[in-house]
Amino acid sequence: MKRLTIFCLVLVAAGLLACSGNKAKKNADDAAASQLTEQTKGAVGEKFLDLEEPDADGKIHKLSEYVGRGKWVLVDFWASWCGPCKAEMPNVTAAYKKYHPKGFEIVGLSFDREKDPWLKAVTEWDMPWTHLSDLKYWDTVASTVYGVNAIPDNLLISPEGIIVARGLRGPALEAKLAEVIK
Repeated sequence: MKRLTIFCLVLVAAGLLACSGNKAKKNADDAAASQLTEQTKGAVGEKFLDLEEPDADGKIHKLSEYVGRGKWVLVDFWASWCGPCKAEMPNVTAAYKKYHPKGFEIVGLSFDREKDPWLKAVTEWDMPWTHLSDLKYWDTVASTVYGVNAIPDNLLISPEGIIVARGLRGPALEAKLAEVIK
């Protein structure tokens, strides 16, 4: 009788272990699918994903107000507290000044937490294009929609609304713009 009880307990334990293994596998599969989804957010070759963010006055704007309207648009993810963003900004500003007369636009999406440093950086870093921010730091809508996990980052979007490049920095930004904007 004792052996039968032990045998039954072992059998039940094995069954529970097998079931929990399936749950662990399902969780692993779900995590992998989620990671794949994160990796495809803002992927080159995909249509841009619309989002809404406020400007400095609190007015809500959709990204689609700027993107997919016949112009090349750089969506620039940055923050005033980001040293690499500040270092990259002269390249972005030079590109804007050179290509804006040819129909190139930039929409800056800031990962700032506070309004004053954000707006001060816009002025001091000479960024004369559209700027939006919900002031939610890494919880910003832009981070969620485009899977941004490091800044600076950007998306170059075609006049038709297709993402053609991501993460263009330094000379790579100028080279890509020279290639696509004649």
